[in-house]
Amino acid sequence: MKMEKFKIIDKDNINKIVIEFYVSILFEDNKVSEVFKNKLGDHITSTLWQEHISKLTNFWAMMVLGDTNYKGNPMKKHFDLGLDSEMFTIWLSMFFDVIDTRYEEHLAKIFRSKANTIADGFKRMLSL
Repeated sequence: MKMEKFKIIDKDNINKIVIEFYVSILFEDNKVSEVFKNKLGDHITSTLWQEHISKLTNFWAMMVLGDTNYKGNPMKKHFDLGLDSEMFTIWLSMFFDVIDTRYEEHLAKIFRSKANTIADGFKRMLSL
């Protein structure tokens, strides 16, 4: 069954794609999923996961809608995770799979552009 793609970006559908993305993370067996499972556990309903989903919903709403509810320093949270360049490639691929499935092309392009910029910035700051 094919899902209808979102025709607008709003906080509700951002939350849905954030959840879909992290559910996909939990079902994968790769370096990225290991980091998330080690940090947050392997049950999406846990308090840690729910806090992360809420924070990332607010983060993406800030990035694509200009929403002001995000509070945090995303770079600081990533310094101690032992990330490498390959992990950013995996993360982007998995994120794009969800974005491309759920949003119409012109909207997916917004997320892809922001995600690439974020990944490039993180790699630069992490010297990768």
